[in-house]
Amino acid sequence: MAESRTVARCTCGEVELEMTGHPILSAACHCDDCQAGSEQLERLPNAPKILDSAGGTAYLLYRKDRVRCPRGDEHLSDHKLKSTSPTSRVVASCCNTFMYLDFQRGHWLSMSRDRFVEDDWPLQMRIQTRFKPEGSTLPDDAPSYSAYPFKLIGKLVAARIAMLFQR
Repeated sequence: MAESRTVARCTCGEVELEMTGHPILSAACHCDDCQAGSEQLERLPNAPKILDSAGGTAYLLYRKDRVRCPRGDEHLSDHKLKSTSPTSRVVASCCNTFMYLDFQRGHWLSMSRDRFVEDDWPLQMRIQTRFKPEGSTLPDDAPSYSAYPFKLIGKLVAARIAMLFQR
């Protein structure tokens, strides 16, 4: 049986990413770094909005070995909050569209949920909600966790183990 393929595109369509299989998890992160990084990218010329009304950045987490860029790789550029940061926010420079967050020491990519052509995955959790902007209200669209819940860590560990056995 063939694995499902999902496509994510930048706003102008010059960059296309293809994911194989299902995401590890669908989450919205409210941590300080995700808020600061999203705000930084939203200030780029003509960049689309990233943050939701509660300060969350919505992601679909995919294993790195299940993501490829069949078109527009030359337009992908890294943005870091600090030069020493272990994370890069990757943007399609053709239209300043946030595509994904790469935690270099991790085995997954946090793909911008807004870039998916078809979004069939319900939001499973909101994480790091203790950092949400003062005065904002969390939607009740998914369970909320003030930190990184065990369920998230468990799914990431399970994905890493699966990668080890597929070699």
